[in-house]
Amino acid sequence: MNDFIFFLGRFHVLVLHLPIGILLLAVLMEILSRRARFAALGPAVSLVWLAGALTALVTVALGYMHASEPGFTGPAVNHHRWAGTLLALAAILVWAWRLEAPAMFAKVWPVPLAAIVLLLSITGHLGGNLTHGSTYLTEFAPGPFRTMAGGGKSAPEDAPRPKVTDIAKADIYLDIVAPALRDRCGSCHNDDKKRGGLSLVHYDALMKGGEDGPIIASKDPGKSDLYRRITLPRDNFDYMPKNNKTPLDAAQKEAIRWWISVGAPKEGLVGKLAPPADVYAALKKAVAS
Repeated sequence: MNDFIFFLGRFHVLVLHLPIGILLLAVLMEILSRRARFAALGPAVSLVWLAGALTALVTVALGYMHASEPGFTGPAVNHHRWAGTLLALAAILVWAWRLEAPAMFAKVWPVPLAAIVLLLSITGHLGGNLTHGSTYLTEFAPGPFRTMAGGGKSAPEDAPRPKVTDIAKADIYLDIVAPALRDRCGSCHNDDKKRGGLSLVHYDALMKGGEDGPIIASKDPGKSDLYRRITLPRDNFDYMPKNNKTPLDAAQKEAIRWWISVGAPKEGLVGKLAPPADVYAALKKAVAS
């Protein structure tokens, strides 16, 4: 039964575009219908509001199913859930209010429309954060703007890095390991959506591990669950990343293996860490991946 609920929940990411488009259309039609030139739109507006409300309800229901999957925990998930629920209820209220008390609605219609647009924006933004991470929009923003948007000093992993032109001067974690984990694993394991209670986008969270404990054994890749999972056969249940997501390539895997073998440092120039020739070649490929 749980698998069927999880199956239905996955459709949340497909149908969520319907209420966004329909409710925005309802807002636009509502505004236009208040002008004499477009008054004929009036009867159709109620139907569009109803369609928006119904699709919002379906999307919310599927969202609750999707969030029941293991790993969907944390305040970001709860905030998105409640924002979506409020949006669906607000859409129903606007439809019913317009239908049952049109005279009263006509006096204050800009207020509920503004509320719908605001809730749409908030819900969509929170959902985007779950998918891409909360720093996605500001990743390449100028430093002062990025700091202001983040509410404080950015983590080293979130700050843009200069292009690596000399692998010896590249930072093993910030220039090679962190980007690989963010690009290949960050959509499911970030600070906003921690599948398995695990975030891989910041060093401290990475070293802390997830629900099953630490995933990195310093200086021992063979005992590190992170390395084990990314090197399993793709048809193995424990293989990561799942769901046909783009896997780490051979060079990235070797970079992670060697990084763990030298103690999984938070920072360190490749040249000073003195990798052997074969690892050095892999690091050059990994930084270009």
